[in-house]
Amino acid sequence: MRAAGTAIIIVALSSAAHSAAPQASPVMIVLTGQSMLRSDLRTTAPAAIPGIQSLLEGEVKFTNLEGTIAEAGQTAQEGRGFLAPPAALDALQTLGFNLLALADNHAFDLKGVGIANTLREADRRRIVHAGTGDNLAAATSPAYLHLSNLTVALVASASGLIAPGARAEAGQPGVNELRVMAGSQANEADADLPNGSDNTPNADDARRILQSIREAKQHADLVIVYQHNHVFGSRAFSTLFSEGMTERLAPNKWLTNWTHEEIRAGADIVIMHGAPLLHGIEIFRGRPIFYDLGNFIYNVPPTITYIDEPIAWESVVAKLTFHGKALQSITLYPIVLNPIGEGQPDVHNPYANNQFLDTRGLPSRATGAKARYILERLASLSKPFGASVELHGDVGVIRVSR
Repeated sequence: MRAAGTAIIIVALSSAAHSAAPQASPVMIVLTGQSMLRSDLRTTAPAAIPGIQSLLEGEVKFTNLEGTIAEAGQTAQEGRGFLAPPAALDALQTLGFNLLALADNHAFDLKGVGIANTLREADRRRIVHAGTGDNLAAATSPAYLHLSNLTVALVASASGLIAPGARAEAGQPGVNELRVMAGSQANEADADLPNGSDNTPNADDARRILQSIREAKQHADLVIVYQHNHVFGSRAFSTLFSEGMTERLAPNKWLTNWTHEEIRAGADIVIMHGAPLLHGIEIFRGRPIFYDLGNFIYNVPPTITYIDEPIAWESVVAKLTFHGKALQSITLYPIVLNPIGEGQPDVHNPYANNQFLDTRGLPSRATGAKARYILERLASLSKPFGASVELHGDVGVIRVSR
């Protein structure tokens, strides 16, 4: 479904698309920003459910769970505790999500117990997920969503701000980490590093993840590759954002090079979160790269001020239409999130969970001047990647060839 006057439409025109054998019906893949969810929205914000569902019409609905599942009585003892009850997964299912990335820097907020909780509860609900596992092989492995006429694979990883012990190992549960090197030094995005060394993916991690993409390509019609990234240069993530540096508005060069490698390995769609801001779009070899889709649900504590800026509360929902394996179109719907929740915030306790937090950062469709502003900003961010956006009122079009 398309809302008049509030969408950017990317139309892929290619000989491959036209020559592909048509399916009985098209398949729509819906991609959103990250979901930093703290509660079961069915009970904490039931009135918001229908509006959010209306943004997510399609057969495949993808998001990243920014956090970890905690059972009753379990609390974080150190760091920021982005914790959610098991019923939060029921809320995501009620919204329609059926494909979930679990790889991010908050997957380990409850340490190994949280990894186990999240895997167990997602499996109980038969939500297809990737990016964490009981060991490195499981965390790296593709996950497969089987539709009646299409199989979609997901490979998920995370870079930067991965806590010590959070990386999955041969005998240890955790996150599928793509480490980033600045010369011979690891760039964890937790400290300012000296300028002069370009960022590059760790060679062992890169080989492992690219092999997972190749494996997925052998067993699926379409391969989605997800990355939760916090490495934007030589500065710490908190420095970039608390100082408002321009590097926060675009991917670092290492990331554009890396995503191109992922597409060469077989990725059909690359999507990223982590900034968490809307970044530009590139069409590389006829396949889309969403350098950051920002936030979709943003229950961020008011104590974390450096990522609380107006543009963090704006994004788009991407709807990709496929006929078989051929991409036909991408439609992007601007959304806004409410920075003010119900009730009173707790601006002192980063662990507090209350009505304000649970009802903060919920998406609704942007309209009018706000929608056009988001689209114009997206057009500007996409232009450096060669994506030329034609604006017609509140609608923009990018035409590309494979």
